[in-house]
Order: sequence, then structure tokens, then C-alpha cells
Amino acid sequence: MNLAEKVQAEGICWVDDFVDQALCREIVDELEFALWRDSQVVTRDQATMRLIGVTDVRRRSLSTQERWFSDELIAIVRRIEQRLCEEFGVAPDHLESWQGLRYGRGGKFELHHDAGAFADEPAGERVFTFLLYVRSPKQGGQTYFPEFDRLVPATAGRLLAWQNLLPDGSPDPRMRHAATPVHKGTKVALTTWSRQGAIRLLPPEGRQP
Repeated sequence: MNLAEKVQAEGICWVDDFVDQALCREIVDELEFALWRDSQVVTRDQATMRLIGVTDVRRRSLSTQERWFSDELIAIVRRIEQRLCEEFGVAPDHLESWQGLRYGRGGKFELHHDAGAFADEPAGERVFTFLLYVRSPKQGGQTYFPEFDRLVPATAGRLLAWQNLLPDGSPDPRMRHAATPVHKGTKVALTTWSRQGAIRLLPPEGRQP
């Protein structure tokens, strides 16, 4: 069973050493040059009905966006996403821009679902979530799926992937998950999502336009 079949059959799968430890350290080092801000949650503005990001007490972490990545880090994530697309059968232009995530002591993201807000967007809903841990916290910081009673440690080099949608395209309620609090150390991860339709234009190489 390949990774695409595994995640479709089981909903959740992970691969240890998807990237090696040396590359994890390089990614963490390159992320030091990025612009970090308080993480936000996606919600819909009731006045304009547009999706917006807002800070929320349920989420305590820092985030950075791909547009703030160094050229070296852009090259790294392009190689990673090429493998993701091959392993999971995802079209490159269906991937959202990458985000970096950093959770210090007490950092968390309470139970939430990655899909459910995007059905009316041109690219549609988030089909898969890809979460790549690049720095392990010393204690805590696991990803928790209560419906599966599964607690996945944030081990550097581990790729965690899950499918957010049911066959009819609606959010799968089993895929609610949480980033449990970090008790000691720092957790760092890269994440992206695949959408139902194309969400970005791909230049021949290098950065997104």
C-alpha cells in the first residue's frame, strides 16, 4: 500500500525520516531569517463574507509565510513538495503556499478542523493536510486526533498527513485535531494543504510569483 492509498484508507498516516536530521537542522536555521508573527485562525467576516485571519486564544504559536522564506529554503521546500506530489498523487498547483510554525513553551492549538471554510473559494476545500516536523520539543507538543484516540509525537523528520474530506467533499468530522501544549523546548514545523482545485501559478523554477 503506497502513501496515497494508506491515507485514503486510514485517514491519517505518517512517515518517519521523510527528511533527514541534517536537512531538518538546515530548515530550522533558514527559518531564523523569516518574519514571524502571532498565528491566526481563519474565519469569515460577517460583513464582507470574505475569509480573514484573526488572533484567537485557542491558538498560541508563531507563524511565517512562504513569501518570507529565504531562496535557500524555497529551494528546499520545492524538493519536498515534489516528493509529496509523487507520493500522494497531488498536483503541484493545488498546494497552498507553505507556512512555518513555531510553538514555544505553552504553545498550542486547540481542537479544530482544517476544512469547512473554503467550499466557496475558487480552489475549493482543503483535501489533504501535510505537516512536517523539523524540530522536536523536549516534552509535549503532540498532534492529537480524539476521534481516533491517536497522539502523534512531533518527531523531527516525521511527515504527518491526513485527509480532511469525505467522499462527497464535506469535512470529515473525525479529522478534528489539536496541537497539544508544549511543556518543554520548542516545536518547529512546516505545513501546507492541497486543495480541490488549482490555487497557485507555478513559475518554471524558484519562487512563486
